[in-house]
Amino acid sequence: MTLSRSLAIAARALPFMLGVYVVALNASLGRPLWIDELSHFAFAAEPTTSAAWHRFLAAAVHNQHGQTGIYIILNYWTLTTLGVDPTLLRLPSILSGLLLFGSAVMLFRVLGLSVLWQVVVVGALAGQHLLMHYVGEARAYAPIPAAAVGLLLFYVAQPLHPHSRTLLGFGIVVALFGAVIHPYFALYWPAVCLVAYVHRQMRTGEPLGLVSLVRFANPALVALGAGLYLLLAALTWLRGQPHFGFDPFEWLNQSHGPVAHFTDYSHTQFLHGQYTVAAIFTVVAVVGALALPAPLRGCRRGLWAPALLMLLAVTVSLLLGLISYLSEYWILARQWVGSVALFAIGLVWFWAEAARIWARVAAPIGFAVCLAAGLLVSDQALRIHRVKLSELQAHLSQPGIPPGPEDCAPPPAFGPTGPSIDAWNDRLVALANRNIDCGGPVWPVFRTY
Repeated sequence: MTLSRSLAIAARALPFMLGVYVVALNASLGRPLWIDELSHFAFAAEPTTSAAWHRFLAAAVHNQHGQTGIYIILNYWTLTTLGVDPTLLRLPSILSGLLLFGSAVMLFRVLGLSVLWQVVVVGALAGQHLLMHYVGEARAYAPIPAAAVGLLLFYVAQPLHPHSRTLLGFGIVVALFGAVIHPYFALYWPAVCLVAYVHRQMRTGEPLGLVSLVRFANPALVALGAGLYLLLAALTWLRGQPHFGFDPFEWLNQSHGPVAHFTDYSHTQFLHGQYTVAAIFTVVAVVGALALPAPLRGCRRGLWAPALLMLLAVTVSLLLGLISYLSEYWILARQWVGSVALFAIGLVWFWAEAARIWARVAAPIGFAVCLAAGLLVSDQALRIHRVKLSELQAHLSQPGIPPGPEDCAPPPAFGPTGPSIDAWNDRLVALANRNIDCGGPVWPVFRTY
């Protein structure tokens, strides 16, 4: 193998390797289990998958509202077959992180964008701190963006490879995974399908139309996904929910307000507040491209799909916020995690299309746009890298104290005492981490939780 070929292979692998590194850095390796992960851990105390599922159904309305239970069952399987370990508890989220980065890189590759742009999109996703947090959390949030971006990749690539069984299999898997993992996916499926459809029509020059959109969406796949979605919904979250009566803006108002949460703490986190610089860069890149001579105007069609992706990502977040508001439930930034990934991908894709237009005038200009975009997203990505590396080192350097035989005897069941449930929760969390240190199966005491 020649040196040039080896370098080419290394360059093509670089974005994937960076994605794997970012996921590993954010996988919460060595971090103890905490209260929000305890319920997932507790279900593994059931003797069988059937028992765990029926336990979930019994708690679905009042304690597990808005959940399909599939993530919990995945946790049951990882803990009962692979071992009791926090990383195995978070494994579905970690694998979702790998799917997210792999799909984003492949999307840009299918779009014909260079390795440099693939690295930029990895950097943008790495700079979304909220998104990266849930890559290392045993809750059903990381799978939402992973499935959404994977489905976007399928719909963009399918017209280019209509006879690929591998691609079709991938599309079926990510679509059904998204449909069963979380109710929010019902909003992201049509959004990414519409973006991919607009991209195809702009690329081919064919007119937009409802009939062609329906055909493009793959009705058989949609019917299968919708059927599973509704069946699971009827068994779980669609059965009803308690009356919350919360102030929807309680958590948003506690820190900097709703606008800051919608921007600095979620969708545009990867820009690290450099909105003026980002806006000027975007305007210069795009307006300049739009002012190019008539022979280059056909390239402008490439800007429509990424612009629509950003618009729909924000729209879905607003709809999710409205649902929480009408339900008198808290509006939380984590509810937007799918849009957080799609918005970052959409903006980088938008910049890349503008750079592609400029590259037709002169290749160095297109490269300069890519370089500027990389510098713009790298600041936040590197900041988070330093924080996460420090956290990882702290978790892994904690001296472990081997538990004695008396510590590893499964305790009897106990319930909450007194007016506050917090002490009971804290005791159970400590007990769960001791169970992890001792190894073996999850103790029966957690069934009471």
